[in-house]
Amino acid sequence: MEARGKAVSAAAPAKREAEAKASQSSLSLRTQLALVIALLALLPSVVMVVVTVFPAYRRAGPLAAPEVLTVVAWLAGFVLIAALTGYVVSGQLLGPLLRLNRDLGTLKAASAQLAGERLAVRSDEPKEVKALAETFNELLDEVSREQGRRAAFTAALMHDLKTPLVAAVNLLHVVREADGLGREQRVEVMRRLANELQALIDLVQKMVDAHRLERPEVPLAREEVDLRALVDLLVERLEPLAAERGVRIEVTGEARAHVDRREVERALYNLVSNAVRYAASTIQVELFPGLVRVADDGPGLGAPLDELAQPFNDQGVNIAGKRYAAGAGGLGLFIARRVMEAHGGRLVAESSGPRGTALLAYLGPS
Repeated sequence: MEARGKAVSAAAPAKREAEAKASQSSLSLRTQLALVIALLALLPSVVMVVVTVFPAYRRAGPLAAPEVLTVVAWLAGFVLIAALTGYVVSGQLLGPLLRLNRDLGTLKAASAQLAGERLAVRSDEPKEVKALAETFNELLDEVSREQGRRAAFTAALMHDLKTPLVAAVNLLHVVREADGLGREQRVEVMRRLANELQALIDLVQKMVDAHRLERPEVPLAREEVDLRALVDLLVERLEPLAAERGVRIEVTGEARAHVDRREVERALYNLVSNAVRYAASTIQVELFPGLVRVADDGPGLGAPLDELAQPFNDQGVNIAGKRYAAGAGGLGLFIARRVMEAHGGRLVAESSGPRGTALLAYLGPS
């Protein structure tokens, strides 16, 4: 089996090389079009020779070699003239496509900086070529937007990564420099240090999950899961953060589901942890067959859920008068949304406003 895998992997480059050589040796579209024009022009002449010239020669007597050569030379000259004419005509017909190809070659040279790049749409071009150029421009617009989102996301993410690191370093300086710290003070400093490092670990994990969940297909290892036990475990993990913020988490209902336990755990952890960060006092987690409802009494979402639940979000949001930069802000919601979609479900906002937010996580068919 291993030998077969090595043979296949060794054959793959050879196959690609053969395909590349075949592509290089194939005739260009202009040459093919010129040959078609030449053949179409030649066909009536061949018919004329077969129907008219040869019968006339045969009535006069057997065909002599010079006569045959004359006909063949005449046909060969006609083919040559037709081929040259077809090549010139094909160049005129394919001119707009050749110009578009040159423009695309220019774009390829500037592939690292596509923002603002556009193909020229000439008014005198055929409508099909103009439509093709406009379609390419729409694609370039989307690529430019994606580059902008990724650049903004990366810049904000660097800030998100730097903040807990700087805080952790400062706390370590306190431990090292402050000789008079009592036991309680040291415990408090270490608790804050642990919180900063945990925040950094959570952010890195979200980045890993978001990158993995960007793929169209997410492999699932489904099993029968007790959702109540899973949610109770998540609440236990989040209890220190909830206690620090003075938030109470209430869990009601019982449900089981045939899902990927680890993926659903990640998704629900992100939903509940977001609620803990923004809730004023209470979070309600309600379990139903195929559905988990997470509601809080916080200030509401700062933007529509579809805009926030994106892996590369270049827009910050305002929540309760506080500005949250782009970057990690939408990763948790994106992960939850993609996990629900991978299970055949969806993530929707039931309500969001000054009185709180309620999110519905549909787990899809069992």
